[in-house]
Amino acid sequence: MTKKFKLVGGGVAVGALLLFLLFGSDALSYVSTSISKVHNSVKGSVPVDFELERARNEVDKITPEIQSNMQLIAKEEVELEQLSERIDSLEESLVGDHRAIMRLQADLESGSETFIYTGNEYSASEVKRDLSNRFSEYKVNDETLVNLKQVYVSRQHNLDIAEEKLAEMQSIKRQLVAQIDNLEARNKMVEVARSSSDLVISDSQVARTSELINEIKSRLSAEEKILDAEILPMDRIPVEADGDENDVVADVAAYFNQKSTDSLVTSSH
Repeated sequence: MTKKFKLVGGGVAVGALLLFLLFGSDALSYVSTSISKVHNSVKGSVPVDFELERARNEVDKITPEIQSNMQLIAKEEVELEQLSERIDSLEESLVGDHRAIMRLQADLESGSETFIYTGNEYSASEVKRDLSNRFSEYKVNDETLVNLKQVYVSRQHNLDIAEEKLAEMQSIKRQLVAQIDNLEARNKMVEVARSSSDLVISDSQVARTSELINEIKSRLSAEEKILDAEILPMDRIPVEADGDENDVVADVAAYFNQKSTDSLVTSSH
């Protein structure tokens, strides 16, 4: 196996050296151009129907991405809704804490040593300690609220961008499908035009029939000439014309003129 690899590697090296000797620094350009021409030639020989089917398959692959993004967006919408509820709850809690802090502060400022809350008595030191704890917790919760609101705004912004991107993907997919449909229709028209240009109407039967009729005409014409030749010999010169209508008229005139002359002679006797 190692020997085979060495032979192959040696052959490649020799081929590269030969190209460099023949074309010099332009060898790489010649090779890349040749590869490009072969690639274009092979690609150009692929039927359009196959390429259109391949394009439709590629468009179909967009659907899983769209569905995946839709799931991510739906999940983010649910989490944002939960975050919004948490913010609302924390705001409501801070309102109550603020009211309690203000009351405890006011009570301590009164200078009293004891205080009664919900039927229980507390010393000033207990109230002060509770006020300190409440105030520390309030400040933490107030800062948390600010951070949560910032997170909410940022995530809502990202969600809006994601929804716009998803809508754009869906729109592009529809456009791609429409373009493929249009290309398929154009390809059908090209195929129809190509088949029409290749359409050859056979008129051989018409030609044969016309030739037969012409032959019959020629044959009849020849036979008619033969019959005419038999009636009127072709070896005699037609010195006298056959009797026609004008000769008949002259004969009638001559006949009756002769009759008239004979009658005059008879009456004179």
